[in-house]
This record gives sequence, structure tokens and C-alpha cells, in this order.
Amino acid sequence: MHERALPNGNTLVNEGSFGLTLAAEQLAMVCAGAATGGAIFGAMGFAYGIVISLLVHHVLAAPDVVFMIVGGSLILNLALLPRFWREIRWRSTAIYLLGAAPGLPLGLWLLANLDPQAIRGFIGVLIIAYGFYALRQQLREPLRFTAARGSVMDGLVGFTGGVIGGVSGLGPIVPAVWFGLRGMSKVEQRSHTQAFALVFFGAMAVILLATGTVGRQALEGLAVATPVMLVAAYLGLRGFERLSSSAFQRAVISLAILGAAVLLVRQFLIAAIPGSSQ
Repeated sequence: MHERALPNGNTLVNEGSFGLTLAAEQLAMVCAGAATGGAIFGAMGFAYGIVISLLVHHVLAAPDVVFMIVGGSLILNLALLPRFWREIRWRSTAIYLLGAAPGLPLGLWLLANLDPQAIRGFIGVLIIAYGFYALRQQLREPLRFTAARGSVMDGLVGFTGGVIGGVSGLGPIVPAVWFGLRGMSKVEQRSHTQAFALVFFGAMAVILLATGTVGRQALEGLAVATPVMLVAAYLGLRGFERLSSSAFQRAVISLAILGAAVLLVRQFLIAAIPGSSQ
């Protein structure tokens, strides 16, 4: 039995027992984040990672937080897939996934080879600008393209989502907003986002498991969070059913801006507080 320092300075971690190694503070934050993030995911179809990271990144190591976000998002997408399965058009979603395929490894490469704070800060500013553009565009007619140009634009959106996902884990935000700009209804927008996120987070989970960066506390945190987030997600799904398409799109854009703002604030805190985790 021995103790390990936590990101917040505490040292109450017993790794030698057969019980959980997570301390009471960690368990409380994991459950709170899973409940809040699960409910928002149920209503919006994404943003689980944005919410849970707000509560757990101070009490868990950065690699554990990343796996909890990726694993939790994958489980949530799988759990709610039956609700949107009939609305998913895999053929029209394929162009986004084809774009994301080279984008994801590029994003991971950028994160590994460039200054993480600088690249994530740039991504945060980019998403905020994109969000405000989308809010303005929402008052106008949906974006229309010729078939060829539309395919190119959709592929570029998928590629951008892949890059941003590799750098920050916020990949589904970009296509989620784009689907609304293309004039999709809330069900179409949600089902396309679900398909993209399912493949995206599935690929991320495989990469994390293959690289051996998944620790015991990450697995424990995900196990504890799963039943909480699933119950919350099914409750949040009731909210989705009551939203109009326009209200749903505004909420998606607002969450995208919030997620980018959180990313910016976190990079500022990392720069301002010596020893903070990236």
C-alpha cells in the first residue's frame, strides 16, 4: 500500500488494496461530472467531455481525464444509438468521416510536436469565431452548395473536426454546428453528430488503449461514471424531444462557444500556474 500525489496536491490514494484507488473527493467529482455531462449529452448529443472535464481535471491526472472523456463519450453514443439509428444516413455521413480520417492523426501529431498551450489556444479562438459566425448565419438561409462543392466543404469540415479532436478532444463540435448551418432538422443534426462521434471516439479509444496510456484510475473513474451518466443521459433525452430545431441549433452553437472558452481559460491557467497539468 502506498500513496500517490494528486493533481490538486492531495496524497490520499491507496493503490495496494482490492478496493477503489479513487479518493472520496475524486469519486464525488467524477459522479457530479458524469451526472451533469450525461444530462447535457442526452439533450444535445455532445459536450459530455466539456462538462466532466470542468470537474475532474483538478483531481485526476491529465491522461486519466482524456480516457474518461473518450470512453464516456463512446459509451453514451452507443447507449443512445437505438433512438437515432433509423435517422442516421451513413452514406451522407461518410464524407465527414473520410475527412476526419487523416485529420485525427494530424491533430495528434500537432499536439505531440508543437506547444500544446499555443495550439489549443489557437483552436479555442478558432471555434469561438466559428460559433459566432454560426449564430449570425442562423438568421439567414441555410448554406447551399452544388453537389461537388458541397462534398468538398463537408469533407473539409470532417477534416477540421478530426484535427481539432486530436488536439483538444472537441472534434464533434465542428460538424455538429455545420449540420445546423446546412439546414438539417434537429433529428437529422443529432443523428449525423451521433454517427460522426461514434466513429471518432471509437478511433480515439483504440489509439489510447494501443499506446498503453490508460491507467487504473482512468478505468475506475469510467466504471463509476458509467451508470450515473447513462441515467442522466436518458433523462436529458426528454429535453431534446421538447426542443424545436431552431432552439436546438442555438444550444449547439452556444455549447461550442462555451467549450472553446473553457479550453482557452484552461490554457491560461496552465500558463499562469507553474506545474499545472496540460
